[in-house]
This record gives sequence, C-alpha cells and structure tokens, in this order.
Amino acid sequence: MKAKVFVTLKKSVFDPQGRTIAEALQSMGYGGISDVRQGKYFELDVDSSSADQTRALAAEVADKLLANPVIESYRVEVEQEPASSTP
Repeated sequence: MKAKVFVTLKKSVFDPQGRTIAEALQSMGYGGISDVRQGKYFELDVDSSSADQTRALAAEVADKLLANPVIESYRVEVEQEPASSTP
C-alpha cells in the first residue's frame, strides 16, 4: 500500500520561505493569495495488508524521522490499492 505523508510547519512557527513566496505572488499580481505555508511531501510504499497498519507505520516513521514534532505537524493519507477482480 502507498502512504502519503504531508509535513508542514506548525501554525505557531514562522515560515520565512512561505512568507517570501507569498510576497513574490503579491508582486506578480496574485492579490487573492494572502499567505503561503511550505512543507514536505513523502510517498512510502508499505508492505501491509491493511490500511490501519499502513497508517500506523507511516505515522511512526513520520514521528521518528520525517517530521520534527517540536515545530512540524504531519498528516498521513493511505492510498488503497484497487481490488483485483478475477474473471
């Protein structure tokens, strides 16, 4: 199964890169964009038979390695593989 992990800075943490991007967009005429938060994206291929196991393993990996839990938060999505049909 595939797990997608999205890591972003917590709302309370200043995001200088996101601020720079937001300012650049404003100067380019995109006035409707008032804030940008940047982050990281990871795809994990997990050998697991259940979505719950995949989610738990991806969350553990994110907590221990992919994200710094002091300043970052993460979200895990599990992509279910389509069931194979036999004729």
